[in-house]
Amino acid sequence: SNQRMKKILNILSGLIIILHFSCSKTYEFRAPVDPEAANLSKPANNSQCLEVDAVNFEWNKSENTDSYTITIINLDTNETTNKNSNTNSVEVSLEKGKPYSWQITSKNKNTSKTAKSEIWKFYLSGAANTNHAPFPAEIIAPKNDAVVSAGSIELSWKVSDVDVGDTHTYDVLIDELDASTVISQDQADTKKTVDLTKGVYYWAIIAKDSKQNHSHSGVYKFTVE
Repeated sequence: SNQRMKKILNILSGLIIILHFSCSKTYEFRAPVDPEAANLSKPANNSQCLEVDAVNFEWNKSENTDSYTITIINLDTNETTNKNSNTNSVEVSLEKGKPYSWQITSKNKNTSKTAKSEIWKFYLSGAANTNHAPFPAEIIAPKNDAVVSAGSIELSWKVSDVDVGDTHTYDVLIDELDASTVISQDQADTKKTVDLTKGVYYWAIIAKDSKQNHSHSGVYKFTVE
C-alpha cells in the first residue's frame, strides 16, 4: 500500500541522513594560535660582556613561534640593529665599549600577531677591568608625551649599572625648549618634585657614577594643562 511505501521511504531517508552525517568529515575552524613571548637567557640583564668580536644572544624557545626577530639598540646613539632567526640564538657583531638593550619578537606565519619579550641591557666592554658609565636613566614618570595637571609634579627615573659597587648622582634638566637647563645637580635621589604652570616641557637626566663616568637619558617631553 501507499502508506506502507511512504513509511519505508521515510525510514530509508532517515538512515541516509544519519549515514551522511556519520561518514562526512567534520571540519573544525581553528583560529591561528598567537605566538607567546620568549624568555631571555644571555647576555644576562645589566651584565658586562667582556671584549668579544660577536655577542652571542640566547633565549628560551617560545610557544607557537616559527621565527624570531632580535632588536638591539645602542643606548649611546639609539642606532637599532634588527636580525631574524629561525632558532633561539644568534650572533651579532657590535661596537665595543658601548651599552646596549635587546629584545626578542616572536612570530608565527599563520597570524600577524607577535609577542615581545622583556627588554634587557648589557655593556660590551672595550677593554677588561675598566669602569663603565651607568646605563642611560630609564624615565618612570611622567611618561613621554604624557599630559599632567599644573602644580606640583614628581619627576622619577631609575638607573642600572654593570659596576655593582658604584654609587650614583643625578643632574635634572628641564625647560620649555630643549632640556638644557639644570635645576638640580648631583642629587642622590631618583625623583624630583617641580612646580610647573601650563606649557610643554622637555626634560632629561644625566646619571653619574663615583668614577666621573656619566650617561644622558635622552630628552623626554610632557604637557602641563
